[in-house]
Amino acid sequence: MPDRPIDLDLRKLRYFVAVAERRHFGQAAVALHVTQPALSRQVRQLEHELRVELFTRSTRDVSLTAAGEQFLRDAKALLAAAEAAQERARRIGAGDDALVVGFMLGTDVSLALNAFSARFPRVSIELVRLRWWSQARALLDGSVDVGFVRPPLEADGVDLLALYAEQLAAVLPIDHPRARDAKVALAALTDDPVLEYAEAAEAWSAVWNADPRPDGTRPGRGPAFHDMEELLGYVRGGRGIAFVPSSVAAAFPRSDIAYVPVADVPPGQVSLAWNGSRPSHLVTSFVETVHAAVRARGTT
Repeated sequence: MPDRPIDLDLRKLRYFVAVAERRHFGQAAVALHVTQPALSRQVRQLEHELRVELFTRSTRDVSLTAAGEQFLRDAKALLAAAEAAQERARRIGAGDDALVVGFMLGTDVSLALNAFSARFPRVSIELVRLRWWSQARALLDGSVDVGFVRPPLEADGVDLLALYAEQLAAVLPIDHPRARDAKVALAALTDDPVLEYAEAAEAWSAVWNADPRPDGTRPGRGPAFHDMEELLGYVRGGRGIAFVPSSVAAAFPRSDIAYVPVADVPPGQVSLAWNGSRPSHLVTSFVETVHAAVRARGTT
């Protein structure tokens, strides 16, 4: 007979996350304003309840076990979901009509927001920036109600509405042999290492980094970057090239960088996404409004 699930204590989850992120009980205790012995007891009790060791402890340091690494990811999601649930309850209890809309850098949200606000002028909209590594998690844990995302999303329960596609551009240093080309083929970039989207899922990198290439080869790997500033710094420094959506390229014009459209890569998709297992009347109305606006514009 399988074990009955335990009721997880959110306080213990916060304690565990604090230690896991710092790899140090003393520093975590200071941050949490508790004593170190009390913190240690709470974490030990959590391990006892889960029947698994989350940390490998020594006299010098603390490290996560494989189970601890996985539990850290899940604990962060649970805490974020709990916080989002409290915020939604407070918002509804106060009689506020508000929608939290996530967006990826460069995505075009103006048409959707204008159309929705025209129908629901009393609903306030809060915009939240999404990252490639967090877009699915933000939708699942309730940090955002809907999001303008760039698939693929490896997440069960997330529904997608395709909105539009955009061409990819190669990001090249201005002295690159192909920097002045009107278009460039992947074969012309064979010798250039490609910068990595940090923490991106494999399927996401395959689409947005053209990896592997259509002929099955894989480009050399450059450093990983977390934002456009890091990307541009690496490209300027000759550490590699990158691929970005055309809208992102347009938002970061530079005299020392060339954005060259890639001729033989399929366009990248932009979609509206929402948690299909937790729809609300505002989310449903937003999706319907955006769908109607897209059909009226004739772009899919």
